[in-house]
Amino acid sequence: MTPAMRREVGRTGLDIPVLGLGTCPLGGVYAAIGEAGARATYEAAWAGGIRFYDTAPWYGLGQAEHRTGRALYERPRGDYVLTTKVGRVLRAPRDRAGFTPPAWQAPLAFEPHHIFTYDAVMRSYEDSLQRLGINQVDALYIHDLDGGYFRTPEALEARLRELDQGGGYRALDELKRSGEIRAIGAGINERGMIRRFLEATDLDLFLVASRYTLLEHDIYQDEITAAGRRGASIVVGGAFSSGILATGLVEGAKYEYGAVPPGVADKVRRLSAIAAAHGISLAAAALQFPLAAPEVCSVVFGAVTPAEVTQNIAHFGAEIPQGFWSDLRSEGLVAPDVPLP
Repeated sequence: MTPAMRREVGRTGLDIPVLGLGTCPLGGVYAAIGEAGARATYEAAWAGGIRFYDTAPWYGLGQAEHRTGRALYERPRGDYVLTTKVGRVLRAPRDRAGFTPPAWQAPLAFEPHHIFTYDAVMRSYEDSLQRLGINQVDALYIHDLDGGYFRTPEALEARLRELDQGGGYRALDELKRSGEIRAIGAGINERGMIRRFLEATDLDLFLVASRYTLLEHDIYQDEITAAGRRGASIVVGGAFSSGILATGLVEGAKYEYGAVPPGVADKVRRLSAIAAAHGISLAAAALQFPLAAPEVCSVVFGAVTPAEVTQNIAHFGAEIPQGFWSDLRSEGLVAPDVPLP
């Protein structure tokens, strides 16, 4: 399989490459990323054949969208697929001198506001086009509408109502029906949310972050197959589970953007041992695993250096013996009903 291969998104007629670059790390999720380094990373992705780029207003508080746009706007628009997200509106802080940006290293100095109304979705879309300097994206995701950001059931329900009764869904539907975008979806960080969205509306795709990986795939029968039956596709983000499946159990390894729990560490040791026995990279297996599922149309990976991009493209094309996958199954590391390459 090569990065240039494509799969259809749901029933939209939009074909997207099976491998893409996710730009969250280039917004500074772990460390500040300089302009020259960021640009070199995008250039390496393009040179390596990556033609699918996913970004969001949240990443670096607009930084990742600006950088993605600068890397792509002179490229022929028909040569790549571009997706971004709605659900946060960025505003200049009232106290500019005292403002401390949340969550990011060296982001832009804007305040993010979660809003899911009709007007907010439309503003978010137009703001994204301006930051990108590109006048059309291929798909929009509803971003981070889950319990990780809305910590009580009441808060989450209020935002879901805002999306429904406040017109957020209507805005997305209008953008798609008018031809402004080709597909609409939702970004998922936790189990249960795919079903919540499917109960409310029809979506074309879900970006599943860190929930469908070699470490964690219970979501397959619970939700991914349900999405497929409704005609929705899956884009898998966080295939390395925030890093641990790429680095292995090294000092400073990350899981869910933090320390690695003992149970996760034990499973990584077992996965690493099987990979070593077959002479392959665990990172290669992690990148290739999700696309065995017929519902999955693409995998996006994050990178902050050209070397990481080049390495991940090589991992994606690496030969993995069938015995590796069968050993995962026989060792109980992958459930019988989860597809394997």
